[in-house]
Amino acid sequence: GQQGELNGCHNDVIQMKQFIESQQFENAEFKILMDDGENEDPTHKNVINGMRWLVDGAQAGDALFMHYSGHGGSMPDDNGDEADGKDETLVPVDYQSAGQIRDD
Repeated sequence: GQQGELNGCHNDVIQMKQFIESQQFENAEFKILMDDGENEDPTHKNVINGMRWLVDGAQAGDALFMHYSGHGGSMPDDNGDEADGKDETLVPVDYQSAGQIRDD
């Protein structure tokens, strides 16, 4: 565990996976990142690679879904594209060494 660990995130992921499976999606179409010792950890690199995996080969008419259950944040906008002056972020497990993931 880490300081600030969210206890419900694993349950969220499991319940969302069960729901998506009930909608006739196959297990091979899932990529789960979870710090449970069974799946890939949700590190900065793995989250970015997971997003790339999701869109790789996507074509018109495909249904893509990403569920995130974890800490989010904001930080000062670094390129002027945010009306509120802040980038929204995902906070991976290794954020202290790899940084947060900006919405850019």
